[in-house]
Amino acid sequence: MCNKTEHFCTCRDRECPNNPNNSDLNCCSCDACVAKNLALGEIPSCFFRKIKDDLSGLSEFTVESFVKFWTENRK
Repeated sequence: MCNKTEHFCTCRDRECPNNPNNSDLNCCSCDACVAKNLALGEIPSCFFRKIKDDLSGLSEFTVESFVKFWTENRK
């Protein structure tokens, strides 16, 4: 059984229906989020947050923007 208080999801968009914290059925699964992002040619925000928590300068979450973000913010 999933415990939402222990969920690791770093997404701050709690309005998103694909956020695992919003569903009792998918509370421990990022499947819906990943599927949505793949269909749009995007990468989930948690990948960006792994590099740097502040995403305020981002306007898109494409593969290209991820590569640029990683290049500019890697340690």
